[in-house]
Amino acid sequence: MKKVCLIAPGLLPVPASKGGAIETLLTSLIRENERQRLLDLSVVTTFDDKAQEMAADIQHTRFIEIPADTALQKMIFRIRHAIARRMHGEHDILPSPYYVKVLRALKGRSFDEVILEGGPASAPRLFARRFPSGLWYHMHYVPEWDFDSTGYTKILAVSDFAADAWRRHCRNHEAQIETVHNGIDDKRFSQGFSDQERNEARRELGFSPEDVVVLYCGRIIPVKGVLQLLKAVERIDDPHVKLLIIGSPNFGTEERTEYLDEVERSVQALADRVKFTGFVQNSQLWRYAKLADMQAVPSLWEDAAPTVCMEAMAMGLPLIVTRSGGIQEYTSPECALTVPKDDHVEDGLRQAIIALRDDPRRRRCMSQAGLKRARDFTVASMYAHFVEACERS
Repeated sequence: MKKVCLIAPGLLPVPASKGGAIETLLTSLIRENERQRLLDLSVVTTFDDKAQEMAADIQHTRFIEIPADTALQKMIFRIRHAIARRMHGEHDILPSPYYVKVLRALKGRSFDEVILEGGPASAPRLFARRFPSGLWYHMHYVPEWDFDSTGYTKILAVSDFAADAWRRHCRNHEAQIETVHNGIDDKRFSQGFSDQERNEARRELGFSPEDVVVLYCGRIIPVKGVLQLLKAVERIDDPHVKLLIIGSPNFGTEERTEYLDEVERSVQALADRVKFTGFVQNSQLWRYAKLADMQAVPSLWEDAAPTVCMEAMAMGLPLIVTRSGGIQEYTSPECALTVPKDDHVEDGLRQAIIALRDDPRRRRCMSQAGLKRARDFTVASMYAHFVEACERS
C-alpha cells in the first residue's frame, strides 16, 4: 500500500468545511479512500472547528493540522523573504509561512509520494531536497505563460488540455505528466423534488412555474463571466427568462469586491428577473439547481476542469458553456451548447438561452445525455485513476 501525503493549499480547511474547489476534491478522495482503503493516506491542512468535526468519523486518513497563517506571521515572512532574496536569490525561499510550518511538521516522516495540491509550479527547493524522488505537483489550472519548473518527479493534471498547456509552456519540461480527471459524488446530486415541491420552492425565490430559469453557480469574479451572462439575459425580451445566481467572490467568506458590487448593481437593475442567493454550501446546491431549466458556465479564461459542469450533468441540467480549457473534455455536444469566448460572448449566450427556451424537447434530450455523461466522472472513477497513478510511480 502506497504511503501518500497530500499537501492542501492552506487557504481553506480539509475536510472542506468552507468549500473550495481543491479542498472539496481532496475531501472526496479522502472519503473514497475510507471505503476502498487502497492508500495509506496523510493530509496536511489548516483546520477549523467544523473541519475537525467533519474529520471525526474519518478513520483511515491521518490529518496533519497546521495553524493558519496570522497577520503577524505573514508580515515577518515578507520581511525575511525580502532579505533572503537580496542575500541568496530565490532558491531556498518557501512560498508562504504555511509551507514553512508544513515542512517542519513533516520532519522525520517518510512517504512514497508527497503531492502539492496547487502551490508553486516550480518545486520549493527545500521540499525537493526533503523528498527528492517522490515530490509531485497536482495542477488544478491551465498555464498560460512560459515558466521553468524543477524538483517535481510527476505532474498530475486535471485535464488533457491542462497537461498539453504545461508541455507547451514549461521551458525545461522533464517531469512525467499524467491526467487524472476530477470526479464528483454524483449521488449527492441525484436527489429531486416532486413537481409540487419544485413549484413551491420556485415561488419562494420569486419564480413561477412558467418561468425558464437559467442557473449560474460559481465564484463571483471577472474571469467567470457573470456580468456577461447578466447582460445576455437583459437582452432577451422575455420576462419569463429568469436568472438564478449562486456564489461569492471567495467561496464561503464575506469578502466585498468591486466586481461583486458591479454584479449586484446589474442584479438590481434587472429587478425580479434575477435572484442572487450568495454563497450556498455544496451539500445544498441540488435544492437550488433542481429549480432551474438549464445552467450556464460562461468562463472567460481557460478553465481547467470546472466541477460545476459535472454537477450540472449529474442533476440533468442542459449546459451552456464557453469554449474554454477542459470544459469540452468533460462535457459533450449532446449535453452542452458551446459558444465562443470572444468579444461577442454575450450575444452567443443570449442565442443559446433562447434556443433552449424554445425547445423543451431538446432540453429533455440534453438532460438525459448529461446524466449519462456524468457517470464517467464520479469520485470512484477519479479515485481509481489516482491510485493507478500512485502505483505507477
